[in-house]
Amino acid sequence: MPSKPLPTDATGKATAIRIHSLAAPHMRNFHLSWLGFFIAFTSWFALSPLLKSTIGPALGLTESDIASSDIANVGSTVIFRLVVGFVTDRVGPRKAMAAILVAGSIPLALTGLVKNAGGLIAIRAAIGLLGATFVPCQYWTTAFFSRNIVGTSNAIVGGWGNMGGGATYLLMPHVYNAILKTGLGANAWKVTLIVPTALCLLTAFICFTFGTDQPEQTLPIAATSDTDSDAEEIVVADPTSPKSEETNKKSIEAHTLSVTATTIPATPESKTRAILRSLATPTILILMLQYACSFGVELAVDSQIGHYLQKTFSGIDQTMAGNLGSIFGLMNFFARATGGVFSDLASKKYGIKGRIAVQASLLLCNGICLMVFSYMNALPSAIAVMIFFSFFCEAACGSTFGIVPYVAEGGMGAASGLVGAGGTIGGFVFNIIFKALVHTPRIGFRVMAGTVLVSAVCSVGMSVKGVYLLGRRK
Repeated sequence: MPSKPLPTDATGKATAIRIHSLAAPHMRNFHLSWLGFFIAFTSWFALSPLLKSTIGPALGLTESDIASSDIANVGSTVIFRLVVGFVTDRVGPRKAMAAILVAGSIPLALTGLVKNAGGLIAIRAAIGLLGATFVPCQYWTTAFFSRNIVGTSNAIVGGWGNMGGGATYLLMPHVYNAILKTGLGANAWKVTLIVPTALCLLTAFICFTFGTDQPEQTLPIAATSDTDSDAEEIVVADPTSPKSEETNKKSIEAHTLSVTATTIPATPESKTRAILRSLATPTILILMLQYACSFGVELAVDSQIGHYLQKTFSGIDQTMAGNLGSIFGLMNFFARATGGVFSDLASKKYGIKGRIAVQASLLLCNGICLMVFSYMNALPSAIAVMIFFSFFCEAACGSTFGIVPYVAEGGMGAASGLVGAGGTIGGFVFNIIFKALVHTPRIGFRVMAGTVLVSAVCSVGMSVKGVYLLGRRK
């Protein structure tokens, strides 16, 4: 029996989500968006589980060389995301997703030809293109889901896509072990990378063939303009009113300058002005720091957790480190969306103060757990604490974008783009710190924990339409 069609608004965007459905066009594109991002994320970090014990020794790499490649892998994504934002505006999310998966699979497949540290750093910088799939992922769901549900849809696909960071730690060591048993010896790791390469190409084909860029029913240009204007009401609504909070459902999750599916593209000049206006907003800067201390921490841990477990605890081989490290990323199945839910629930009773309080609490707990983790000497207790800090870290990603719509002075795209960029820059900076402390990674986690705690305290200075956590501006 065919499933009941999703209810839609005047623009043809769905006003509800049915997770179990694959019906076209809304739910089919919903699932394609997170699938594309998930496979890209898995492939983006595909080398990380194998670097310390397999690829590093095979290429004669030092720990510093490996750390430099981690920096290149994350740092290049900052630039790629900005470029992909403009590309997605022009060609649509379906073609953009497929193109990135194909293009990103090429350097991944060529990694086996690398002979030294310089080659690895260059090839991982190119692989960083896969991290830019977040842009079409969010663009896609924004195009198909209405304002009342787009926050939830974006949070789910973003979190499920980020699970790739855990899946790669679970997948790659086992694939390597299986290929090693065939007798390939020193070449086994090179053949292993064919698996994520093939997954990228297959997923690109699926997205391109079965995806669509927008609902069939769309408003005329003039009507779309009115709709976009209405969307800004979420910014000017009374931030202390629980009723306005309930009316304007808000966890809008977007990391790039180009996540809105409007038919009227902004000019380069207007985008620049919007970015500058947002950068002049202290609360935007605080949110950039806080996203650096949530999603940025997540990127850094995705890069470091396998190395850290093997270096810190005796008896941990590559496969066990991968199994244990995968827990961190797989928590995204529910943690990211849970942060948005916490923010929503708090806002119903306490208004915007509730959102800020949830943000501060999650970051505070994240910082404390990170600090405790760095002092753990027994593996079981370390993993237990890691589960807690992974939840708080990923939940803070969701709660951050529960606040962004209310401080988008320069426009939603600019605000969400800057905050999202803060996350990627945070991952880049934390990886630099881990390289500087390559022989003492515990201290790297402590520095990261301290930064997260500072970002939590910064919530006190966050002003949303004159409302502070501890009071209201006179």
